[in-house]
Amino acid sequence: MVSGKVGKRIALIFMFLLGIVWIVPILWLVLNSFKTDSDFITSFATVTGPWDYLSRLVPREWTVVNYIEMFVGGSGTNTTANILSMFKNSFIVSITVTVCAVFITSLSAFAYERLDFKGGEKIFWALMYMSMFPNVVNLLPMFRIANALGWVNNLNALIWPSLAGVFNIFLIRNFMRGIPKVLDEAATIDGANSFQVYTHVILPSILPVMIVVALFSFNGAWNDFLWPSIVMTDVKNQTLTAGLRLLSGQYEQKWAHMIASCLVSMLPPFILYLVAQKYFLQGISVQAGVKG
Repeated sequence: MVSGKVGKRIALIFMFLLGIVWIVPILWLVLNSFKTDSDFITSFATVTGPWDYLSRLVPREWTVVNYIEMFVGGSGTNTTANILSMFKNSFIVSITVTVCAVFITSLSAFAYERLDFKGGEKIFWALMYMSMFPNVVNLLPMFRIANALGWVNNLNALIWPSLAGVFNIFLIRNFMRGIPKVLDEAATIDGANSFQVYTHVILPSILPVMIVVALFSFNGAWNDFLWPSIVMTDVKNQTLTAGLRLLSGQYEQKWAHMIASCLVSMLPPFILYLVAQKYFLQGISVQAGVKG
């Protein structure tokens, strides 16, 4: 009994320390986003120790000018970097990828798990092994393909390569194994075809894991930096995460402005997770069965 209490306390201490490690960078971003550039630079110019550093995190003079300049521009900002256009591009790419990826990966998982076709298991594991290669290895072939299709500086280059994540197929397939196959057989006896079994029997049962896949897909598309930086050379077609590097002054780096922009770019995935948190926690249990 005592050992159980000790283990629980150790776990709570560990989670508390982990929470501090996670929240300190966020707190740093929030506080520094309300500073002026001069305040930000001078705050840490002559730091003498950790406590002195913490005391200088709080702005000497609070200002929201960084958030105003983010959307309406201001002196010293790069007017070609239109953050509203970047927001629009990021939302178009992320939402399109999320909707299409959920449909494609769930349908693929249904085919691999429920449909008995020759070589299905070998094809699936071959795809799994190929997905283990680092993404950087694929950058050159992907760019050559995008260039051949005329997708350079086109949002299609950001959407299509992200639709069929093998890990998402694996996740949904494992979840689907907890659904009794007798339900498929009963629906087939009633006259349902394979697609009707997928839409009427499987989809309602795998809703939690589909929400997990949707969150993964949205976050992956929204936070992607390297690929959009390579394939998008026109500022007008740039996404927000990759375009943040363009939000700088012509002759100086506006650090506080950059920090505010980074903070705003974090909000959509964070809000999406808060809204879908309940279903996310249900979906990560891939061994869940069918209730009722």
